[in-house]
Amino acid sequence: MSTGRVPNTTDPLRKPALGDTVGEPAAIAFCAWHEAYSNTARPVRDTSGARLFACFSCREAYDLAPIADER
Repeated sequence: MSTGRVPNTTDPLRKPALGDTVGEPAAIAFCAWHEAYSNTARPVRDTSGARLFACFSCREAYDLAPIADER
């Protein structure tokens, strides 16, 4: 039975309903260049060919291409 009320969406304890939208899952990885965790880290290859993670700012600073972009 519906009460006709609109649920309070600002309630931090409210559980999401089936129809609620959920944001994209976030992946956090350790950037081997600045040695900290980042949600922008992607796998890259270093000069020896090893696969490591690098965040966006380190990829820009050190001119590193994500492995997914190699072809």
